[in-house]
Amino acid sequence: MMMTLTSDGDLFIAALSQTTVSVWQTDEHGVFCEVDRGIIEEFTRISIRMSTITDEIAFYFRDDGTEFRAET
Repeated sequence: MMMTLTSDGDLFIAALSQTTVSVWQTDEHGVFCEVDRGIIEEFTRISIRMSTITDEIAFYFRDDGTEFRAET
C-alpha cells in the first residue's frame, strides 16, 4: 500500500527513516506516472531534494501537482 506524503511531518519521517520515496507526475493525458525514486535529503515548503536510485541529486517542487509516495 502506498501513502501519499503531503505534510512536513510525513516528509520528515520519510527523510529520517531513509524510506524510499517515489515521485509521481501527470503525463500529457493527465494520468499519474512514477518519474523517479529515491531518499529525501532535504525539504522546504517549496521543494524536495532527493538522492535518486541512480545516485543523482534531483529537486522537485511541492506545489506543481507532483506527488510523493512511500510504501507502508
